[in-house]
Amino acid sequence: MKADRIKWEARYRAGDRPHDGPPSPLLRRWLPRAARGRALDVATGLGRNAIHLARAGYQVDAVDISPTALREAARRARREGLRGIRWIAADLDRWRPSRGRYDLIVNAFFLDRRLFRLLRAALRPGGVLIVETHLDTEEADGGPPGRSWRLRPGELRRLWGDWQILYARDGRARAGRRMIPLGRIVVRRPTPVRPPRRAGRSGSSRASSQ
Repeated sequence: MKADRIKWEARYRAGDRPHDGPPSPLLRRWLPRAARGRALDVATGLGRNAIHLARAGYQVDAVDISPTALREAARRARREGLRGIRWIAADLDRWRPSRGRYDLIVNAFFLDRRLFRLLRAALRPGGVLIVETHLDTEEADGGPPGRSWRLRPGELRRLWGDWQILYARDGRARAGRRMIPLGRIVVRRPTPVRPPRRAGRSGSSRASSQ
């Protein structure tokens, strides 16, 4: 939505730096368990997670609504000599990832439940999805004010329970320099099991004659 872009542009131009700093501790912890290849960073902001993924050898698509944030993120990547990041200025209410494109998807501090269906389709079989964002709580944590933009306790397990859950926890966790209530999950998309090949007639005949 245009109003969202105006809001975030104003914040970044004013020098606001939401979720800036080191990459997500959850991402750093689970990255060794993910296959290398192509990654998607949803709502990348100033690019902390996208840059970490590029350092690890991924080709990264990093999407955010704010061109101002993406310009700063791209400057930081160039300063490190990183070339494997495609910075995409797009409204995530409308942007659609390609099906089966990614080996790893990171969705940190952005919640649009309608997007989850698209992320399911965008992840390759055997790929890993990492989600973390604010929990619905009475605690003043600097997150979005509306309850619809926060996770309900246990919601991520219910949404992703049909995939292999590698890690899931609701509770206080580190976000930058603070400990705040977060919902976090790491899941792997199952790899389809192929049925065993059936022997042909000639194979069956040879086996019976031995």
